[in-house]
Amino acid sequence: MGLLDKITGKEAKEKAEAEAKAAAEKAAAEKAEAAKARQEAYEAKMAAVKEQQEIKVAEAKATAEKAAEEAEKKVAEAKKAANEAFKLVVDGKWGPKSIKATQHLLGVAEDGICGTETIKAIQKKVGADADGVWGTQTSKAMQKFLGVTVDGVAGPETFKAWQKWVNKELGF
Repeated sequence: MGLLDKITGKEAKEKAEAEAKAAAEKAAAEKAEAAKARQEAYEAKMAAVKEQQEIKVAEAKATAEKAAEEAEKKVAEAKKAANEAFKLVVDGKWGPKSIKATQHLLGVAEDGICGTETIKAIQKKVGADADGVWGTQTSKAMQKFLGVTVDGVAGPETFKAWQKWVNKELGF
């Protein structure tokens, strides 16, 4: 084998090794590119899944809110129907019907008589000392509670405001 053959063989070997190295680098780059593409596809798929989950959560929340609103409406209607017998005419008169509606609302015996138990319940509601005796302080506390003129005399203005408040609390 001559010198030329040795040089040509060496060059061929080096050339083959360089080509193999270049092919390996190209294959590694392609493998990395493929891995990157798979990762991007995975991330895109996960983003789509997350978006679908958020949509489903929003739909479920909207359904739950609608159901809650409907339930509240039904409760209000039932409350109103149950309280229909206690609806007051706002006339400023503190008579048995106003007293009975107040008793119903405040959870005391519904006898239509404004006795100690009823007065104490009213006093607690309006923030007066609950001593069971209706006096100037009870009237003033009631007037303050209702936002009417505070003069310590529970008259027609005070009782009209109380009747309106009772009706509102009963759902009317």
